[in-house]
Amino acid sequence: MNLKLSAGLFAILLLTSSCEKEFNDLGASLLPSDNLIIEKEIAPVGLRHKSIEVVRTDNLSFFSLGEYEDALFGNTKASFTTQLSLATSSTGTFGSMRPDTEINGVSSDTTNKNPHDEQETVTEVWLEIPFYTNQRDRDGDGVIDSLDVDPDDPESDSDGDNLSDIEESRTVNLDPLNPDTDGDGLNDAEDDETINPDADANVYEIDYLFGDTDQELHFQVKKLDYYLSILDPNNNFETDNMFFSDKNFDEDGLTSSTLFDGKITLNFNEIVYFKEDDPLTDDVDESSQVHQRLSPRVRIPLDTSFFQQYILDKEGDDVIIDNNRFQEYFNGIVIDMEPTNPLMMQLNFGAGQIKINYDYKELTLSNGGDAANADEYVSQDSSSTFTINLGGVRFNTITQSAPDSEIQTALSGNDDGKNIYLKGGLGVFSTIDLFAGADGQLQLENFKANPWLINEANLILYTDQQKINALGIKDLPNRLYLFTESNGSPLEDFSIDASAGPYPEDNKTTFGGLAQYDDEGEVTSYKFVITKHISNLIRESADFENVRLALSTSSPFINTQISDVISPTEFRIPQTTITTPTSVILAGPSHSNPDLRLQLEIYYTAYE
Repeated sequence: MNLKLSAGLFAILLLTSSCEKEFNDLGASLLPSDNLIIEKEIAPVGLRHKSIEVVRTDNLSFFSLGEYEDALFGNTKASFTTQLSLATSSTGTFGSMRPDTEINGVSSDTTNKNPHDEQETVTEVWLEIPFYTNQRDRDGDGVIDSLDVDPDDPESDSDGDNLSDIEESRTVNLDPLNPDTDGDGLNDAEDDETINPDADANVYEIDYLFGDTDQELHFQVKKLDYYLSILDPNNNFETDNMFFSDKNFDEDGLTSSTLFDGKITLNFNEIVYFKEDDPLTDDVDESSQVHQRLSPRVRIPLDTSFFQQYILDKEGDDVIIDNNRFQEYFNGIVIDMEPTNPLMMQLNFGAGQIKINYDYKELTLSNGGDAANADEYVSQDSSSTFTINLGGVRFNTITQSAPDSEIQTALSGNDDGKNIYLKGGLGVFSTIDLFAGADGQLQLENFKANPWLINEANLILYTDQQKINALGIKDLPNRLYLFTESNGSPLEDFSIDASAGPYPEDNKTTFGGLAQYDDEGEVTSYKFVITKHISNLIRESADFENVRLALSTSSPFINTQISDVISPTEFRIPQTTITTPTSVILAGPSHSNPDLRLQLEIYYTAYE
């Protein structure tokens, strides 16, 4: 296409159209003052596929747990291994008295206590791993988008009580998600005396769960019997130790005590803890007062007798005070989950904790008593919590079943180029050659030989919806990532894109790669704007080669940190490509539908 313009009108067009197209301000002074024409050319693109079979997983930003089923790419299974870390303030003391004062008592001018065994006893132990959550509320009406009947209209009525969401959210005694907030049988719109019994309650949308979340899930938690050194013992402790996806300590016989082996149903509600009632305040029931609110999380009960022996009975020992000694003493845990129906979860392991609740007999001074008189202390039942963090070395063990023959054919290079196959994790990515073939090289040389201004360059990828639906692929990635194939580094267009916002989809929106949806919510395409990359290739050809690019699925949070792949060959890959289990089938450069074919479109300004 072309459009003839005068030089003056062209300058005005560039200015006024900047809101619609981000044109590259490159070499405008090189253009003659003759009539200018905006042109569009389609450049050929070459395609190959590569697989990831074994990859480093100890340095990931997202860790997975469970099983993911994919009819085309094969099934994925992930378990999680982690060290444990003491809180930085750990004193090695449980209860209110140090072990030596429990044995010897306290004797001073101001305080005297008799020897007293506090009898610290573990009552329950919980492994808690938060879900990733969000509270997106696009229209600001107080109802999160996932529960809002119309997330773009603050006047919508999500609970159907004839009061708008925003009206109820502005009133502390009304709940926009409950038509009868106080449960007295009267609709909120008709009730003049409504009192919200839990006005501070939070509602969350749960992120990064792929599969059946309603089933009972079989969890196993085992004690690890191998010290996870940060430094590599095979290299004289001079380099970082690396753990790869094929490392399985359980299969190697390096786990022992089973801390949990049973089934759990996930709970996606906010967790609320209440205070203990103080018997000295007869007029106040503290047990009805909220002590703490926690976001939804996986909660797994662990073996109390094990933690009694391994933790509380070690009171005062260096292994409960010094974190290095602790990690040598208690090497870590291995967590596995086997669902009946496929479910892969990406959990916030970085905020995971083991909470050890215990009771003890506390010596307390009687009301009005003299602290210097040991006989005026009485033993009182008390309780406390000791927390251990999931911290230190941690990694995913991942197994992947063989893909369908269609994928194997693509990986062998014997496919017809009709499709692009992408799968995260131990999956498949593609390499992209711009200006492919002899015709593409001639086209590139023609661009270089003419002083044309590159306005915009887009790589557009359309989904093969017919094939996706036929295979039942549901969890399409909401983002793809385009990078340099040789070393995994980002393109300059990615680096210079300053777009950002509170949610992952708000970041790097100019560079793109975000899924585009139709009116039915189906993913139709992905688009990358690589204007700077193409401009450099054409106008700075002495410094920029036409390097091979790579295309992969991506987690919503783009992480450009590099991980090493060691099988089937050795290469490096951005972490974002392996931290999502999702897959997609795209139309390739030879797709049967010409309108869907992979293409590089270049808008430029030429002259007559």
